[in-house]
Amino acid sequence: MNPEPSTSRLADALFVPVLTHYAPGAAGTVDLARMLAHIRHIRPQVRQVMLAGSTGDGWELDDAAFDALIDLAASPEIAALDLSLLFGALRPTTDAVIARLERLEQRLGQDPALARRVAGAVVCPPVDREASQAAILSHYDAVFAACRLPIAVYQLPQVTLCRIEPETMARLSQSPRVPLFKDSSGEDLVAKSGLGFAEVALVRGAEGGYVEALKPAGPYDGWLLSTGNALADPLRRLLALKAEGRGEEADALSADLSQAVAAIFAAAKDEGGANAFSNANRAMDHIAAHGRHWPEAPLPLKVDGTALSERLVRAAADLAGAFLPVGGAGYQTIGEG
Repeated sequence: MNPEPSTSRLADALFVPVLTHYAPGAAGTVDLARMLAHIRHIRPQVRQVMLAGSTGDGWELDDAAFDALIDLAASPEIAALDLSLLFGALRPTTDAVIARLERLEQRLGQDPALARRVAGAVVCPPVDREASQAAILSHYDAVFAACRLPIAVYQLPQVTLCRIEPETMARLSQSPRVPLFKDSSGEDLVAKSGLGFAEVALVRGAEGGYVEALKPAGPYDGWLLSTGNALADPLRRLLALKAEGRGEEADALSADLSQAVAAIFAAAKDEGGANAFSNANRAMDHIAAHGRHWPEAPLPLKVDGTALSERLVRAAADLAGAFLPVGGAGYQTIGEG
């Protein structure tokens, strides 16, 4: 199934924050070959990916791992896939965000071809429970002053412990530097506020209620969803059904997908070693990669260097098996990457 054209201000309604895959050895060593196999697998349904997002352990990645992701993005293999790229600059303080952006922009300045494929960077508010709205605005103003890239604003109170209020986002949307607002809070307060956000596209990062979240029924232009790592095909099918006006089928698929994803995320809640977004999608991707042979394949590594539990992969097979090749062939032969 080919991607359907979007009728929103976005080039496409689906963005995916890709998993970061790890090789044996020192914790957090990026496995570039494994990442390439994964991205090639989802590419028929995905044209926009985010590297070093929350699902890709962006908060935990050290500079060496971040540099490895830039190396991957710059590779001729990724260039051949014709992807639009976002990079997460997910650090706890303003200074740390700026340092990561400077690291990225230095590389982009040396590689014009890569720079043309990078659509921007994604930045959260500072990690600060006491951050005022004025402090959040000052944080973004400092980021704008220190870098040249377009900056997507990312609402993630589960990590930052603070929230961007609708009025604050309305202020930020006046900047031509802000093309995108992603909200993973699950609260949707900004998108549902009724305020104007100029030309900023609103994308939902929270899972569930997929088709209902999109305009005109919902407030969002698109999705930036972790589950695109393993469930890009049903997500693309949802967009096609919506575009074709097949509302009842879209609602039924959205409900089934929402139920399966909620169950696997609940199973991942206490996994440890990485955030639940990463762990749940890593479990589903292990099945997508190896199909019926997944029990024989080495369990994938988390950012802390420990292996994902077989319990969680088995839960993914049981709970999301209708959307995964649990009885078929995976996209990767055992032992590769």
